[in-house]
Amino acid sequence: MAMVRSAQVYADFLLPFLTAQDHLVDVGCGSGELTLELAGFVGRVMGVDIDEVEIADARRRASRLEVTNADFHVGDAYSLRLPSDHVDAVFAHSTLEALDRPQDAVAEMKRVLKPGGMVAVASVEYAGLILAGPHPELGRRFYEIRERLWQLDGADPYRGRELRGLLLGAGFVDVVATTKCISYGKPDTVKEFGLGRAEDCTDDWFVTSAEDHGLASTEELAEMQRAWLDWSDSPTSYAAFAWCRAVGRNPSP
Repeated sequence: MAMVRSAQVYADFLLPFLTAQDHLVDVGCGSGELTLELAGFVGRVMGVDIDEVEIADARRRASRLEVTNADFHVGDAYSLRLPSDHVDAVFAHSTLEALDRPQDAVAEMKRVLKPGGMVAVASVEYAGLILAGPHPELGRRFYEIRERLWQLDGADPYRGRELRGLLLGAGFVDVVATTKCISYGKPDTVKEFGLGRAEDCTDDWFVTSAEDHGLASTEELAEMQRAWLDWSDSPTSYAAFAWCRAVGRNPSP
């Protein structure tokens, strides 16, 4: 069960810098949910992701929603296949933490930006988890496993705290970093969050990886799934995650 990702929630730090004439690139766009919302704020948006299946999903979503100013391409964050000094803004949500060369990806974002163009990046901060409700030990165990699997795959669940340094290191100016907690504390959001984590406990990648690396058994994963289902129905449940964000401007000559 996918969490709904609203631009007003997940891209609020970028929106003040966008105009109706801008050309925006969304790097690591996935299935395009955020990209298509951002299309309503700009003249044109291009989503780029390395996953062909996700790009196909994004194109179908755009067609279904009749969004005509968005296009999607299979591509690499290290090589965006765009001319230099070409776009007005670059957005990368939940992308840099998954890369083993984030500094190279940020340099590529800077290359395609026009002078004065804006970059906006966001990464979840795993040290910022707040969790209450039934079975907290199993909920935290679930995240410990997922964090370790991320690291074994070459991702960094603590990259969010480094975003300001990455942008400054690439030569961006007027860099501002912030942190925002996204909370799940109403019956509908608790239900959605809990069911999503329960579904994760049966995800092929999560189950196979956790078992192959000796991090959890089939029985333990089933126990976690039941715990998240209980959590999703409990009136005492609450969760929040810290998201680190940073914006910067490509300097003019």
